[in-house]
Amino acid sequence: MALIEIEREEAVEEKEREPVRVTGLPFFPHFLLREVVVMCLIAGSLILLASLYPAGLLQPADPFTTPTPIYPEWYFLYVFGFLKFWTYDIGPIPAKVIGVTVPMVLWYGLLILVPFIDRNPSTELRKRKIAVALGVIALIAVLVLTYYGIVHGE
Repeated sequence: MALIEIEREEAVEEKEREPVRVTGLPFFPHFLLREVVVMCLIAGSLILLASLYPAGLLQPADPFTTPTPIYPEWYFLYVFGFLKFWTYDIGPIPAKVIGVTVPMVLWYGLLILVPFIDRNPSTELRKRKIAVALGVIALIAVLVLTYYGIVHGE
């Protein structure tokens, strides 16, 4: 008898331990339908605003006139600045070739050589003076040449 009562108590305890079901809407179709309706409302409002307030057309494109000033993308502005800064030919090499290749070769060469130049295993900045100095010099050079390219770009 005692064994049957213990089994009944365990069965009651097991029933009490059942997980509580979370009530709410199922994802499909209820939640998904609501999201699709909101997406259609937003798209419809954008189309309505675009048709009520259209963007004005600018001058027609003319392939024979170059707009001024014209600048490269932001990540090449330091090369553009060095190109404007360097005006000296070196032997048979024109200044434009030097102005484009030197900053690219120096910058990417420095990036490739960083693991070989600074072999310090420490991660503290105080113990990595060479890497920090090279990084600061490179950053200052890029910023100065970018500024020079924007100011003297015309």
